Amino acid sequence: MKRTITSRILILLMIQIILPLIQIIPVFADDPAEAVLYERVIAHGGGSYKGYETTNSLEALNHSIRSGYQYIELDMELSSDGKIIMLHDWDRTALHYYGMTFDQKISFHDFLALKVHGEFEVLTFDKLVPILKAHREVRIITDTKGDNLKLLQTIASKYPEVTNQIITQIYDYDQWDGAKELGFDTIIFTLYTMDEIDTKRLSSFVKEKDIYAVAMPDYVAEKGYCTALAKEGIRVYVHPVSVYEDAMLYLKQGAWGVYSGTLLPEEFEGAERDYYLAVSENGRLRKLTDERIKGLESIVIYGLKAGETGTFYLNDSPVAASATDLLALSEGKHKLIVEIRHGKANLQNYRAGQTTGNPAESEIKLEYLLWKDSEGLRILHKKYEYRLESIKSGKDFDSIVAKSDLTDELREVMEQSLIAKKGEYLFYFQGKADTFMNGDEILPVQQNRSGNLLLPLSTAVKRLGAASVSMDNRKDISIVLGETRNLIMADTNLVRNGPWITRLNQPVVLYMNKAMAGGEFYQHIAGVTYFEEGDLILLIPGEIHPDKRSRNQMVQTAEKLF
Repeated sequence: MKRTITSRILILLMIQIILPLIQIIPVFADDPAEAVLYERVIAHGGGSYKGYETTNSLEALNHSIRSGYQYIELDMELSSDGKIIMLHDWDRTALHYYGMTFDQKISFHDFLALKVHGEFEVLTFDKLVPILKAHREVRIITDTKGDNLKLLQTIASKYPEVTNQIITQIYDYDQWDGAKELGFDTIIFTLYTMDEIDTKRLSSFVKEKDIYAVAMPDYVAEKGYCTALAKEGIRVYVHPVSVYEDAMLYLKQGAWGVYSGTLLPEEFEGAERDYYLAVSENGRLRKLTDERIKGLESIVIYGLKAGETGTFYLNDSPVAASATDLLALSEGKHKLIVEIRHGKANLQNYRAGQTTGNPAESEIKLEYLLWKDSEGLRILHKKYEYRLESIKSGKDFDSIVAKSDLTDELREVMEQSLIAKKGEYLFYFQGKADTFMNGDEILPVQQNRSGNLLLPLSTAVKRLGAASVSMDNRKDISIVLGETRNLIMADTNLVRNGPWITRLNQPVVLYMNKAMAGGEFYQHIAGVTYFEEGDLILLIPGEIHPDKRSRNQMVQTAEKLF
């Protein structure tokens, strides 16, 4: 009897010791690669890197991991010799990413010799494997314009050690069985190739097959499919989404998350979910990304509630920033810290030792970048720090023109011209240095296959007098200049103006998903004259037609500006 009691006591003691361990083991011992999560944002096409989107490059992938993305979508294709390479497609976007087109698939060896946008390293599955092994929490979502099941079969057979970190996308109902048979348990049903969508059938299929999520393009979501599926309890992702306000709109429509290259995970899950800097635009607040400001009073701390205070600090100063501090700042880059506190206590008093209590209690810090130059102040979200690396100060236009051999008439023409150079963000307009931008993004002058220089369309036409420029989801570009509204679809050369259609020699193209156009386009839209010489392009007043000698003199002077 005593022996039985003793045995029971020992068993109870062992249970008390082992049970907590059983509860703890899954937290510490489970392989992160086995966990299935639902992230709010998935890095699209490898994620954005230095302003370049969907490059599927090695640099973009590593940058996305450093930026906190755990789920990253990559575009994949099979090379001519059957190896997996990260490439969006063989025809439509090849010129954009690689500066060349492919009449047929190329070999793995030839792909490795390419550079994305002339500078970034191409990515292959062989390069991906050690990265996944080093980051077991990371998931890769496959996308392909080729044979999906053949791609998945290649992954399953050649890289079984990382298949549990692969989330495959399927594009039709009949692909599910093949993906499951190959061992892929986490599957996204993506809709961008489907011409017709039967919501009832899709919802039933997703539930029956326990599909991870449904992904859809933004234009499909806007037709109500996002809301309809979300009401059925299905997790929906919308793509591509680059603007924070657009992401919030889709989340309100029922989306669980978005595919984006520019929106960071911390903007959905961290402190920035509740607090961020904002600016007023047309009576509404918009999240600050990259703005010129007159002073700190022109920005708003979004999310502040009653009893909360927000204070600005510059660099490592313990003293709250004032207008005088901003005036005294040296030109260049600075840190702008926003500290938000709950309650009446002021952090500055804590630092000075004038307030009792816990200084760290309920404190939130946001970090931005502040740039000061001759034009004033500029505040950027920290993810746009790369833009400051591209900033160049313009040269003294008046001094260079004055020292040239130009006649007074040609000097006046130069002062009225738009002058740009291949590969440069910087340009000159009406004698002043400026920067090519589209929205928030800095863009350089490009060159097409025919050797024509392409200017970022949005900035160029606005400088030439356009009242508005916009591009819709179908890539139809609308330009209002004076009383005229011109329309042209990206990647075409047909300009529409009411019933009239003009065929240009060169199309308007997309670069980094932004419209670019050659001198011929601006001549047609704005009535300017243009000429190119080497890496330079000049858009001059339309009534001016300089002879060859005059053009050469203008080009020689323009070269000294860069």
